[in-house]
Amino acid sequence: MREGVTDGVTTWRAPGRTLRVVSGSPWRCADGADIIASLDADLPPNPTAKIGESGRDGIGHRAAWLYRHDGDVRFSLYGYTFVDTTYLETVFSSADTADLGWALDAWRSVTVRRQRSGQVAAGSRAPR
Repeated sequence: MREGVTDGVTTWRAPGRTLRVVSGSPWRCADGADIIASLDADLPPNPTAKIGESGRDGIGHRAAWLYRHDGDVRFSLYGYTFVDTTYLETVFSSADTADLGWALDAWRSVTVRRQRSGQVAAGSRAPR
């Protein structure tokens, strides 16, 4: 269920799951390694894992940071999908550590479609 948009962040919730999506700022004069280093510096410390993947279907590349927690939220996956000089940040959280496949599948499902104005919009083929 979509909760709405607050401060440019769109949030969806399902029982035990949360997805937040926000468009990242355009980067100029920086390559992918510089952008990832900058993002890494702004994320919480001590991720359980970091994932990097080459792109396809209009995606430049992808990067993700995985965190495992105690309490109600058992894991969070901060995923970034890079297209040209912009990126889309997707944050997946779940109460079930066995549910990690859902977050990885949804993060990998982010696609790009060009709008008539030439702007890039993100879509998803995410499993429900």
